[in-house]
Amino acid sequence: MRRTTECGRCGGALLEDIGQFVRSGRLGWGIDTDCAGCSLVSCGDEWGPAPASVRRALLAEHGTFAVRPAGPAVSLVGLLRALREDGTRSLAEARRLADELAATGLTGTLVEMEFLAERLRHRGVAAVVGPAGAGPGQDSAGR
Repeated sequence: MRRTTECGRCGGALLEDIGQFVRSGRLGWGIDTDCAGCSLVSCGDEWGPAPASVRRALLAEHGTFAVRPAGPAVSLVGLLRALREDGTRSLAEARRLADELAATGLTGTLVEMEFLAERLRHRGVAAVVGPAGAGPGQDSAGR
C-alpha cells in the first residue's frame, strides 16, 4: 500500500510504500520511503511478522482475511506443526490457535493468511483463504 506522510527531516511529502511478502518460504515486511522535498530515500525489508503499525495500515487498506480448514476432518498434529514451525509460538499458544483455527478460522492480512494456508497444506491440512466475513469453506469469491 502507498501513503503520504510528512517527512521528519524537511517537512515535505514523504511517500511510503508498505508491504508484506513471502520469499524463500519466509514471511517478511518492508517500508520503502521517498521524499520529494529533500530526496531522502530508504529501502528496508525485515523477516518475520510485521509490527503492529504496519499490520494496522495493511488491514485498513485491504481488509481482514481469514484462513479456514477446507474440510471437516482436521488433523490437530498438522495444525500444531504448521503453527509452530516458524518458532514464534509456544505449544500452549499453538494449541489455542489450532482450536480457534479449527472452529472459526484465524484472521490477519492477506499475505499472512496465504502464508499460513500454504504451511497448513504442506502439513496435509486443506485450507482456504477469503475475506474475514465469508462463511466457513468459502473462498474469496464466496464459493
